[in-house]
Amino acid sequence: MVPVRASNEWDPIEEVIVGTVFDHWMPGLDVSFKLFFHDNMFGQDLMGTRYEGDVPIKAEYVEHMAEDLECFVSILEEYGATVRRPMTPKKVKQVKTPYWNSTNHCALNVRDQAMVLGDCIVETPPAVRYRYFENDLMKHLFLEYFKEGARWVCAPRPMILDTSFDFSYVLEHNDDPVTVAWYEKLAANDHEMDCGIEMIFDAANCMRFDEDVVMNVATENQRLGFRWLQQTFPELRFHEVNMVDSHIDSTFVPLCEGLLLVDWNHFKGKDALPEFLQSWEVVSAPEGDYRPYEYDDSDAMLASRSIDINVFSLDPNTIVCHDAYRPQLQPLLKPYSIECVPCRMRHSRIFSGAFHCVTLDIRRRQR
Repeated sequence: MVPVRASNEWDPIEEVIVGTVFDHWMPGLDVSFKLFFHDNMFGQDLMGTRYEGDVPIKAEYVEHMAEDLECFVSILEEYGATVRRPMTPKKVKQVKTPYWNSTNHCALNVRDQAMVLGDCIVETPPAVRYRYFENDLMKHLFLEYFKEGARWVCAPRPMILDTSFDFSYVLEHNDDPVTVAWYEKLAANDHEMDCGIEMIFDAANCMRFDEDVVMNVATENQRLGFRWLQQTFPELRFHEVNMVDSHIDSTFVPLCEGLLLVDWNHFKGKDALPEFLQSWEVVSAPEGDYRPYEYDDSDAMLASRSIDINVFSLDPNTIVCHDAYRPQLQPLLKPYSIECVPCRMRHSRIFSGAFHCVTLDIRRRQR
């Protein structure tokens, strides 16, 4: 049996890695964090937050997330999929490199920094400092798949200096003079190891469509990643789009061949899609926030309100979605013979990911 094989987002799932959560702290407010979460946290969603960074996530939220992940694992196993999990070491108190210190991490949103293209595991360079060594928690699995015959490649790992970033996106989308001045000062910093803008992108910038891969590119950091993918996988066709600041799977998600689920708040219309997708049917996701929890101003919502479209396909006719979201979504998908399997995911905005984010599909059955 081929250990690794996945070329799209909807073929029947056979093996998948599901992330884990343990005693978890929010990241510190360094430049990488502010850039990565710019659209969600420092845009219109949370202008009034009192979030100061480097603080523990409430134990109740961590407990709920762990419970919801176990329910999701049960659904996957009942479907017949093999579920693997990252390591869960003792609490990581700090992440350090020769150039900076950051906060701890856990391998929860495992799709962010890894993806499977065909029979190859691809590790992408970290976009935020606190996640610099996060993929190490899956190394035991990647090594196992490699020994069984899978290919395994890693993009060049950046130094992530203050001067490593292209600030043009946030400067274009921010009219606060204090913020603009802060980024301009960082761009002018001098560092003995400075080599200019580095390759910095996440696997979650990409969406797979068999021989085609669509990648969101909003910065020169991500454009370097796009070029690297093209050179590394010449057998695939890569298509560049510019819809959001980073991850694409809260803007549009393919549910099966010929059908896209989109968030119209960020989706720029079919004309913004590559030509091969412009003939696909589009379903607009229900709008609204379906969580019954009362969050206070100190609870940072790292994911946008459209995170609920971050569904996971078990096969072309079955997806897993947030249980409170199902009553609105199921009628929209019934004409396409797609069944929505409900599962709780209570704090996906706090933990910056839902079902697509917390999964790394290792093997899907080709039809």
